[in-house]
Amino acid sequence: MSGSQGEALAQQPKEKSAWWRAVLGEYPTGVTAITSADAEGEPVGMVVGTFTAVSENPPLIGFLPANDSRSFAEIERNGTFCANVLGYEHEELCRRFVSRAEDRFASTRWETSELGNPRLADAVAWFEGRIVDVARAGDHSFVVAEVTGLGVGDGSAGMPLLFLKGGYGSFTVPSLNFDVPGFSGQLRAAEQVRHIVQELAEETATECLLATVADDSVLVLTAANLLPSRPRNGAVGMNFPFSAPLAPVLASWSARDRVKLWEESSRHLLGHVDRPLLARLTAAVRERGYAITAGEASAGFDGIAGDSAASWGELPGAWNAIKANIEAILDGWTADGLVSAGGPLALTSLHFPVFDAEGLASFEFVISGFDPFPTGCEFRALVERGKGAASTLTELVGGVRPEGYPA
Repeated sequence: MSGSQGEALAQQPKEKSAWWRAVLGEYPTGVTAITSADAEGEPVGMVVGTFTAVSENPPLIGFLPANDSRSFAEIERNGTFCANVLGYEHEELCRRFVSRAEDRFASTRWETSELGNPRLADAVAWFEGRIVDVARAGDHSFVVAEVTGLGVGDGSAGMPLLFLKGGYGSFTVPSLNFDVPGFSGQLRAAEQVRHIVQELAEETATECLLATVADDSVLVLTAANLLPSRPRNGAVGMNFPFSAPLAPVLASWSARDRVKLWEESSRHLLGHVDRPLLARLTAAVRERGYAITAGEASAGFDGIAGDSAASWGELPGAWNAIKANIEAILDGWTADGLVSAGGPLALTSLHFPVFDAEGLASFEFVISGFDPFPTGCEFRALVERGKGAASTLTELVGGVRPEGYPA
């Protein structure tokens, strides 16, 4: 018997229960909304991670509700239900179901099935059935139903929603979504504006980079006046995961699916998504029109991302260090630079959006290598130059600044 097994057997009941949930948390499950109607015909429902196919011939489906579930008592009384497989766009709906919110059926996407049950029009998939057996299994019951209908949604909810380690996420399938023609256009655009990046780097004696999102990574396309710390082969091609809280400029003016990728990628590195902090960060970036990095954590990250021999297994530590800096940056970010209770924070880089024809951030223009403790006038001048250069780059690539951008 292994040590961990022996410890688990020796634990008290509460400890065993916590350990049971912790170990199960390592196993990803799909998320399904089981919906039905109560005695008055009002919709009832519950979210489960135990929905499963039971048999193909005849078609049978099942799920395992808790024995004390009031929602299941209503579903069992009705005798029929619809199993709605949720997509990643349904996370908010899922949370409403879990919290038993009164408005959990408020969405206009609900339809009425042939058996009179609520059915999501944009569910990833749906199965309707009549209950044929309910068997007790410990503190849960195994519900089996014969399938009376099944189908798929309109695809707008995206990939299936998953539950893992106490949080929600989804699949990432870059090979299916990578836009090769679009990326080729970005490469051509980067070459077209390379001279602007070079000119600004020379005029300001700073390092200037132009980066974009390629697949699920941030990729440097153009670089000028590189810092001595950069690798010998330069910075072009340097890449790192497009994962919050890094690259907030590319997320703050992006389509919803890219923002979702940015947020959920951080779960893989940090184990969770700090949505309140990310909302505060993107709001600050949109309000000011640019982003900043500061502190030694940024330098440590550059060392890993720029080293081709470094393991990406080292990145979680760097991400945690950078995340710890974000609140200090947000608290001390002023029009004159960064301040904190302990004094000024060392600035490492400024990031500006370059927009495409739809007003979305297609590129990130980055300035670094300046005095880490600039005066208020010097800081404002850097921001003004950066915004001006980003505006020129936007015009050259045929883009437009979105309405409300603080030019």
